[in-house]
Amino acid sequence: MKQGKANTISFLIIILTACSMLIVINFYTIKTLSATRAYVNGESHYSKGHNIATRNLINYIFTYKKEYWTKFKSNLDIPIGDAKARMALIKNLDTETIKQGFREGHNEEDDLNDMIWLFKNFKNYSFFKKAIIEWESGDVLNIKLYQIGFDVKKKIDNNELDYETKIQILEQLDEINKKISLKQDAFSRYLGEGTRQVNNYLLLVNIFFTFIIIGSISFYYSAMLQKIIKSKQELNQQKEQLEAIINDLEKTKQDLSTEIVQHKKIIGTISHDIRSPLKYIQLIAKHLCTNTKKTKNEVIFKYANSIYKSSLQLYEFTKTLIEYSKIYIEDRDYDQKIYSVYDLIEDKKVFFEDIAANNGTKIINKTPLKLNSDINIRIVSIIIHNLLDNAVKNTNSGTIEIGAQTDSDKITYWVKDTGSGMSQDIIDYYTNLFKNRDAEKLILSTYGIGLHLVLELLIILKGNISFSNPTNGGTTVTIDIYFKPNKSLS
Repeated sequence: MKQGKANTISFLIIILTACSMLIVINFYTIKTLSATRAYVNGESHYSKGHNIATRNLINYIFTYKKEYWTKFKSNLDIPIGDAKARMALIKNLDTETIKQGFREGHNEEDDLNDMIWLFKNFKNYSFFKKAIIEWESGDVLNIKLYQIGFDVKKKIDNNELDYETKIQILEQLDEINKKISLKQDAFSRYLGEGTRQVNNYLLLVNIFFTFIIIGSISFYYSAMLQKIIKSKQELNQQKEQLEAIINDLEKTKQDLSTEIVQHKKIIGTISHDIRSPLKYIQLIAKHLCTNTKKTKNEVIFKYANSIYKSSLQLYEFTKTLIEYSKIYIEDRDYDQKIYSVYDLIEDKKVFFEDIAANNGTKIINKTPLKLNSDINIRIVSIIIHNLLDNAVKNTNSGTIEIGAQTDSDKITYWVKDTGSGMSQDIIDYYTNLFKNRDAEKLILSTYGIGLHLVLELLIILKGNISFSNPTNGGTTVTIDIYFKPNKSLS
């Protein structure tokens, strides 16, 4: 017993440690991506400021209007502000001085801390060193542009700017623009390449810890199963030895039942504890999908998309198991208030719409808007979820209709798809299984857990289920759930 508790604690420590590491790693992943995005946006303002300043200087050369000179200075102050921030970072000046430079460069206030953090922590990495060198070269060119501008103003003020000089200045400006354009492209390229490398490493670390979590959970469940099997074997041995002692045998059986219930509670607790990190993994994977898709890196996008879909499925499966456990452990006779059947089905439709859309399938809710029910919403929700999940998995480039209707004594739900359809053998299997209502068969079946959960929950609700194959293909699943006597809906 002590050894079993020690193993359980060890598994929990491994899972919690891995989850904590994932949270920390993904926090810095988001921070790195946010800071990189801020630098890319800053480069855009930097480039725009330089280009507009150059254009206004050219206008000033040919028109002598002071408004163009004013615009030249104000726009050139943007890249010069970024140059001040870079110098302050290199000299390790105070944070406010650095931020003021970035503010002059028109960077977002909310991004400043992340930009400072990225510079200080990645300045010694090869890719960031190269980007800083290109940044510094661009600053030198902007200073040169600034000097040309003041020389132009001086010549205009002294009436010394002739046509030949204007042509020479235009050639200088063209040369500066070409050089600074190359520097800006190189800065973005180095920063992008480095960020992709960092993201690749972080993605591998995410995958590593995800496998640790999944592996630890699998080992734990396996250990629990072995423990239950061992307990059953010990019980059989005791039964053979103590056949004559009926009272002791009954007590042993009750103890075993209590232990099994306790195991279910422990499993439910652990499942609940991993929902938050799984949800976090799902959000991070989705964020990675979005960002890697923008960079057009198909390999990373494929891995990130795979993690996102897997974590989403694992999260929903865990959520379903938790709800299922609550029904059995907490309250089969859950007293539910009246709720909208249309809203319940619409929520499920919205959840599966993106998955169905990827298969070219459309989901249609045909439930009346004013249809209400007071039948246990937890159980009905799990039933609808699993039926819709099966329909989506088996339907490509088709439609799925889901709806409900009611009469005086029952409410009827149906899910009708145009997918591959259930074979007659499988329909007969589920029909006979439901009629026999054998709980052991529900657990030991090789067809999957989804419909077996539906059948077992229908037994609780005292409902009925039927399957049919329409002439146009696919499968229609119909469920009848009877109202309790003396219940009325509003």
